[in-house]
Amino acid sequence: MYTDYLKLLLVILLETTGFYTLMQYPTLFVFIIYLFSHFTASLLLATMVAWILKTFYKYPYRHASILSFFILFFLGPFAVLIGVISVLIYTKISKVPARVKEVNYEIVFSVRVLSEKRRLGEGSLRFAKVEDLQRVLYFTKFYHPLTVRFFKELLFSDNDELRLLANSYLKNAEKYLQELIYELEKVLEGQDLGKDVKFFVCRALAFLNWDIYYLGFMEEQIAKKYLDNAKEYVLKALEIKEDPSLYMLMGRMELSSGDYQRAHEHFKRALDLGMEPVKVLPYLLEALYKLRNFKELKQVSEKYRGTYSVNPKRMALISAWV
Repeated sequence: MYTDYLKLLLVILLETTGFYTLMQYPTLFVFIIYLFSHFTASLLLATMVAWILKTFYKYPYRHASILSFFILFFLGPFAVLIGVISVLIYTKISKVPARVKEVNYEIVFSVRVLSEKRRLGEGSLRFAKVEDLQRVLYFTKFYHPLTVRFFKELLFSDNDELRLLANSYLKNAEKYLQELIYELEKVLEGQDLGKDVKFFVCRALAFLNWDIYYLGFMEEQIAKKYLDNAKEYVLKALEIKEDPSLYMLMGRMELSSGDYQRAHEHFKRALDLGMEPVKVLPYLLEALYKLRNFKELKQVSEKYRGTYSVNPKRMALISAWV
């Protein structure tokens, strides 16, 4: 964050001092110096604008940075200053997510999945031949159904350290979500909550309950209670205000429950309310596929061609049916 502010300060200094000097001494030499400072300021600012475009609108970083640079450079100093103000306001209001390290695929692929003899009558997987604890510790950074499944399988490991690590991960992750739900439910019991606060709390509870169900910490029958709770909180939030992310969430819940028609309706409503197509399309296309509605599946794919990132599920559907 401080690095970004320093960049913006440097951009302002380069642009304002260069422009002021040019106005005071309008010579060819000063003009060349100004072009250099304007070039540097535009380049620095373009890297920040490109990051925002990549984060929020899924534009390729390289293309966004080139486009941003040319716009800022050729529109002159006022474009740069407006760009600085826009970046400051946008990052403050929109809360741009912190940059994270890229996934270390060498570690991910070093853990091999081998089939194992049946346990309790069911086929199972076991993550075997883990060379060191570091590779397993890497997976504790993520909350995902596959990660939860990974650590559930490690509970049966012969390695005591791995077994204890898996147990710690599963307990702490579930406890963290449970505590958040408990605290928000206490807030919801308050008597003087305004509509905005109540909407925010219900929305957060809907997503937290869905996370517990989706991540797969518990058996299906027990987890279904959290799915029902999530639906209940979504409905309470929608009574206060329509929100595209809630329709998106409801669509995913109906999709997991097998009600593909209602899932399709919720995804369409999320799009109508302004949800980013890149987030909705993989699930909408899956619902259409389950409904055997290949005509609409093709229409939707053609309508939003080029607006979504590559998604394995979506690509498989399109390549097979369109």
